[in-house]
Amino acid sequence: MWPGFVGLSGRQWAGTFSVMRKGIAVAPGVAVGIAYCIHEIFVNPDSKRLEENEITAELAAYETARDKTAVDLRAMQAKVASQVGQDEAAIFAVHESILRDSNFTDKVRDWIVKDRLTTDVALHRLMDHYASLFSRTSDSFLKERLNDVRDVIIRVSGHLSDVLKSDSDALAGPLIVVADELLPSQVVALGDIDVHGIVTQAGSQTSHAAILARSRAIPAVSGVRGILRQVTTGDTIVVDGREGHVAINPDPESLAAYRKLEREFFDLKDQLAENRAQPAVSADKVPIELLANINTVADAIAAGAMGATGVGLFRTEYIYLTHRDVPDESEQLHIYRQAIDEAPGHAVTIRTLDIGGDKTVPYLGHKHQAAKPFLGWRSIRLSFEHPEFFTKQMRAVMRAAAHARIRGGEVKLMFPMVTTVEEIHRLRRMVRRASRQLQTEKLEFVIP
Repeated sequence: MWPGFVGLSGRQWAGTFSVMRKGIAVAPGVAVGIAYCIHEIFVNPDSKRLEENEITAELAAYETARDKTAVDLRAMQAKVASQVGQDEAAIFAVHESILRDSNFTDKVRDWIVKDRLTTDVALHRLMDHYASLFSRTSDSFLKERLNDVRDVIIRVSGHLSDVLKSDSDALAGPLIVVADELLPSQVVALGDIDVHGIVTQAGSQTSHAAILARSRAIPAVSGVRGILRQVTTGDTIVVDGREGHVAINPDPESLAAYRKLEREFFDLKDQLAENRAQPAVSADKVPIELLANINTVADAIAAGAMGATGVGLFRTEYIYLTHRDVPDESEQLHIYRQAIDEAPGHAVTIRTLDIGGDKTVPYLGHKHQAAKPFLGWRSIRLSFEHPEFFTKQMRAVMRAAAHARIRGGEVKLMFPMVTTVEEIHRLRRMVRRASRQLQTEKLEFVIP
């Protein structure tokens, strides 16, 4: 029996309502902290009502944030159209039409004026309104449009921080982030916040949040249905990423037990770190090359700290997943060079874009999506569909490989989900084409 385990209905202990929930264990470890709901990070609802003399300024703040979002969307549409294609860029035109929709804007304005809500609270209410509206339809296509609405609201909310002062004191850690589903871009946005654990209503062991949480050694539990209805910001919460347990407002005895488990988990990590300088060998003394899988430059730094001898897989899709639009060649090159600089021995195997299945970006991955996406239009097939887009990544990798050689290291290039000999020949032709371009432009490169 786990400490403080209670049924879903909860029980009263020393004036505290204690609840235990079960989800999917996705990132190991135990963390104790203060709950912070994801909509309160990105929409930041505040219960205060506006005074009469504040309404005009609040409307102006909303209009400013909305106009900035429109500028962003048009810029992204132009960039994606030039680097990927007009069809793929159309998603941002759809998002701008949502932003300009009179129903969208009129509701926010009415709630500010008539109900005296702050803009962030009005946006939060708007999200709830659309979620309720879309929940009544069985049409899967229409249900997917809710994600488009959510994306637009998050973008507007992000610009509010430029015109509305947020309460940074509310983000004092250690925090347990509670969300419906945590997007990679949101994980990156939490980079400067003291996050000790993650709990999501949706998701799985292969979700974005799960992979990023594991790479950052943050205990995480997914698939805890309805957790946002039971948790509010400020609650004490425990995440047990070993067994998939989440404790809400545990009683003092249980809380003490969980804090002990948390300390033991950190002690175990420290013990493992102490062995990092020892050679990696099997029980029968066979040397083993210890390589790390990484998603970010920070992961490369951590790999070196834990005794890895190189990076065996750099998952480049997280550059795209966490980018607001299309990362261009220079941006990718900068990241690859940083990873090479930080990787042990400056040795990195870079995998080209592996999008599809459970990982998509707004401008790639929806068209031609198969009934079984893990076996269909994804990974290298998607890259073939967008050869110019794909070539930019290969150019960036080859230029980074020249940097690795200067540092005394090596870059290898990996292509995901290759299934036929013809695909190999096609890839070779594309690599040769990219190298000829670089040679013509007199740029330093190495073919991995």
